[in-house]
Amino acid sequence: ACVFIIDAVDRERFQEAKTELHGLLGLPELEGVPVLVLLNKIDIPSAASEAEMRAVLELPEKWESGGVLTTGDRPVNLFPCSILRKMGYKEGFQWLSTHIL
Repeated sequence: ACVFIIDAVDRERFQEAKTELHGLLGLPELEGVPVLVLLNKIDIPSAASEAEMRAVLELPEKWESGGVLTTGDRPVNLFPCSILRKMGYKEGFQWLSTHIL
């Protein structure tokens, strides 16, 4: 599995995050590997929304069933979270655990 964490407040690095994520998704050695994207720091008022980050990352507005984007045989899912406030990431890792063989 791959866990990719994005700082929802650091807008200057959103394009870098997009480039890195798409680079990971394009690696042949990670083909079929589930990817959990955590959008951290959503508890901060200036944080990007889930919809905004999905647009920046060029992920679809509407995910397939259960919020999952499937790229080939690879499930990808984005979970807004606040690691500091202990919210959101638990659900992300629970989702990820269902996709690990």
